[in-house]
Amino acid sequence: MGVGVLIIDDDRSFRLIAEEALVREGYEVRTAGSAASARAAWQDSMPDVVLLDRNLPDVDGVELLATLSAEARERGADTLFLVVTAYADVENAVHALRQGAEDYLTKPVQLSELVVKIRKAIEARRLRNRVRAFQRASSAPIDALLSSKSPAMREVLARASKVAQSPSTAVLLRGETGTGKEVLARLIHQETPQRREEALVALDCAAVSESLLESELFGHERGAFTDAKMGKPGVFELAAGGTLFLDEVGELGAVLQAKLLRALETTTFRRVGGTRDITADVRFIAATNRDLEKEVASGRFRLDLFHRLDVFHLTLPPLRERREDIPDLARWLLDRIAQRTRRPPLRLSEEAEQVLVAYDYPGNVRELRNILERAVILESGTTLTADHLALGKARPPGSPAADFFTVPLLPDGRPPSLAEVERAYVERVLAHAKGNQSEASRILKISYPTVLKKITDYGIKVPR
Repeated sequence: MGVGVLIIDDDRSFRLIAEEALVREGYEVRTAGSAASARAAWQDSMPDVVLLDRNLPDVDGVELLATLSAEARERGADTLFLVVTAYADVENAVHALRQGAEDYLTKPVQLSELVVKIRKAIEARRLRNRVRAFQRASSAPIDALLSSKSPAMREVLARASKVAQSPSTAVLLRGETGTGKEVLARLIHQETPQRREEALVALDCAAVSESLLESELFGHERGAFTDAKMGKPGVFELAAGGTLFLDEVGELGAVLQAKLLRALETTTFRRVGGTRDITADVRFIAATNRDLEKEVASGRFRLDLFHRLDVFHLTLPPLRERREDIPDLARWLLDRIAQRTRRPPLRLSEEAEQVLVAYDYPGNVRELRNILERAVILESGTTLTADHLALGKARPPGSPAADFFTVPLLPDGRPPSLAEVERAYVERVLAHAKGNQSEASRILKISYPTVLKKITDYGIKVPR
């Protein structure tokens, strides 16, 4: 079902013209010429968007707005209200916004402006809902992080709590892939009183192609490039007042490094294809698993940008250096996996816990989660044993991973095929290289394009 729009206006000509324009855009439109008829349409359809004239024949439009807005909240509906008011009547417009309107238009209404306003309102609602859902989902990992028993992690958390009280200080998070850098960024955001009520917006620089990354960072104007049919805000705009988290910032190319530096130093930027400066006050948190000092020395990363990012840095310890956290963390992850897969509560046998504690986790917490999820999929009971984890014989903590080249039998007891062995080996080399595909190419002694082809052919998920 499409997006429903209710137009409430006593001007019949405007209703007909606006309805035709919005139907062409794919909206499902109903109209009403008075508050009385609007109420019937409202109860009947509970629209997504209400376009409401300020001056109605039987009631003040802002009074109707307040009533409908309250009813929408009671019913759990996320209805968007746009008010039409007299030209330059700023006082009425502000009053309407206070009563729950998303935006307003002034008469005479331009149809192109009406369409754009509705699109923007719907997009803003979608983004708000995503942020709320993500914030709810991210609170549980933060709780797990805060319960750490590791002295090293406790020290990181204490330093994170201190920098949270400095709302404009840039923070650089370092650590191996999978150590929880984004979770720590969310903790800093939530503990910053001046920022926590606004959004934390995250962007993984390694997950977006270089050609699209500038648009993702700064947004673009309509017509800025092929397929840019409408303007779009970037993460800097979306994070205004809150926190912007850039993961894998070391992957940025030279041109974007320069533009990012300017945005950080001036708090202004321009959309792709734009001609005006946009200002956004954000707390900036970056993360990397690269050695940025070496990147600077090699000329791949700007020294001035490095110093701008590295005002306050935190290094997350790998999971193998905080083994005391593994049992509690494994139980916490098992609870979430069981909930997501609709399984009864699951437990680990004593031997399984010992095996998990002894393992070195090149992929850190992310790898622990994957190990447990695979075991849950393969085991129909409620207790996971060491055999279900498929980690081989437990090694003493800190011992070398002598089984790097070991090829285990598959779950059905058969030896793997050559393709399966190759896939597993490429995966393990990528994990060893911390997701650096150029490094994996060097280790495997094959070309970079060949590495990319094997990743694609085998459907390998590259560690980040």
